[in-house]
Amino acid sequence: MFWIKEASIYTAATAGSGTRLLPTERERKFMSDKQFDVLIRNGLVFDGTGRAPRREDIAIANGNIAERGADLNGSSARTEIDAGGKWVLPGMLDIHTHLDLEVEVNPGLEEVVRHGTTTVVVGNCSLGAAFGAQRRNGDNPIVDCFARVENIPKDVLERCADRMTWTHTADYLAHFASQPLGPNVAPLIPHSMLRIEVMGVDDAVHRQPDRSELERMQGLLTEAMQQGYPGFSTDGLPFHYLANDPHKDRRVPTQYASMAEMKSLLNIVREHDRVWQATPDSHDRLKTLRWFLLTSGRLYGKPLRTSALTAIDPVADRNAWKLFLKLARLFNSRLLNGKFHFQVLSAPFRIWGDGVTMPAFEEILSIIGTTTQNDNQKTQKSFHILSARASVDFWVPSGFLS
Repeated sequence: MFWIKEASIYTAATAGSGTRLLPTERERKFMSDKQFDVLIRNGLVFDGTGRAPRREDIAIANGNIAERGADLNGSSARTEIDAGGKWVLPGMLDIHTHLDLEVEVNPGLEEVVRHGTTTVVVGNCSLGAAFGAQRRNGDNPIVDCFARVENIPKDVLERCADRMTWTHTADYLAHFASQPLGPNVAPLIPHSMLRIEVMGVDDAVHRQPDRSELERMQGLLTEAMQQGYPGFSTDGLPFHYLANDPHKDRRVPTQYASMAEMKSLLNIVREHDRVWQATPDSHDRLKTLRWFLLTSGRLYGKPLRTSALTAIDPVADRNAWKLFLKLARLFNSRLLNGKFHFQVLSAPFRIWGDGVTMPAFEEILSIIGTTTQNDNQKTQKSFHILSARASVDFWVPSGFLS
């Protein structure tokens, strides 16, 4: 199987009311004199439009698809690949990853590209590296935020933070040009790190920003949108805690933001027609509903592109998935005029844990300490099944950055 990393010239060119998949005769004549870098022959091509696949050749020049069709002239191609008996398709987009740190120490991300993924989105769940290591006044946010949320050893996180030489979002984007990247990397602006950049870790998890701090957050986010960042991420999962003393009992900073702060920042994302990536507070569904209503163009003048991810536990709540489908239909209805998508995997998956060494057990007390008595019974039931079977099932919703 072959994946085309860049496919931006003729496969997506628009002409009139339709999509033009092949160059015009004038363009074909012009390109016949050009030298192709790669010619892929005889593959079964899935072009990403939903049309039936067809067997044809693909010519690539300067990293873009230059020509498609049967029996292309390959006399000037530098490299010719016989894809007979194989599929050729556009590279896949992985829109929810936490590769922010791995890409700094292993920019090739071989385990990603070998599965056909050619673009990864990082900076999800309010965590990321857009502002660098942010080591100021004793703070160490990369370790503090990533260790428990992503279950990464602190010494590994320290080494990753050591490599971060930038302090600004523009420099973060620029540094990728010098990296031997495997896939394309699309970073979001992470809300927790934005709060830390302006307020510091301690204040970010204990109080609301004052007027000048909120204005600075708005300014930094506006700059990032103008620099080309595709969106902004927040997080509401109740088991995402900081890892360093004295804040081990505090959640990641985004979860302490007020509705007023969220509205002011998301209005900037809305104005630039970018994406809000979010995870809901599974313990407060009414709050989740209020926040996700921010997608509404009817209520806020213009729809906000919203991509939401959550884990659904079919043991503790068997009907949760039905609620998510109803919510999506409501948000995208004519009544609310939203652009809301859940990120969705095609099937349930199972996580295996080796007894009490599984990191989930570290969070039992944290979860129980923030739930109602009824929720406690559900949580205890879920972890009882987990300890008995050493496994747990999740359904993980989510969609496309559209």
